[in-house]
Amino acid sequence: MKRIALVLLILLFVAGSAFARPSSVAVGAQLGFAASGAVVDIGLGSLYLNAGIGYPLGLSYIGFAGGAEDVFLEVATLTADVSQAFALSENFDFKVGVGTTAFTELKSAIFGLAGPVLKGEYWVPNKNFGLTLTLNIPVMAYGYVEDDEIFTGGVVFNAFLPLAGLFTSTIGVLYSF
Repeated sequence: MKRIALVLLILLFVAGSAFARPSSVAVGAQLGFAASGAVVDIGLGSLYLNAGIGYPLGLSYIGFAGGAEDVFLEVATLTADVSQAFALSENFDFKVGVGTTAFTELKSAIFGLAGPVLKGEYWVPNKNFGLTLTLNIPVMAYGYVEDDEIFTGGVVFNAFLPLAGLFTSTIGVLYSF
């Protein structure tokens, strides 16, 4: 049984090595309720490292719709994930990995969600750009606040955290060069 599982695992990694993307580095933009901004995706074989920085446009929209005077929050959104790519066709990659979305004012506090990530990437044939969909399934919340050299932080697991993926998932465009 262990040998069969090992052979299947090896076949999955070998089959995933034929990717749809023409290059190993891509930059682009992502749009989502909690994370809208720039993103870079770096391929290391069949593993991909993705990092992004953005702004929570959805939260600003809620303030705008509510009639708030100042709708822009002093918050940045940081996204990161590590994923394994599997080529499902010549132009489509499916990626499975682990990722996080964090909110910070870039000074003394950070709050984030972490968990599995499912990604689909469609690369337009004979072009250097593709469309992406990132579905986050957070299973853990973390955070810390540093105030006058006093560290307060922690980690929380909750059965309702995966619902936050409705707000942290994104769509985007990548350009490969």
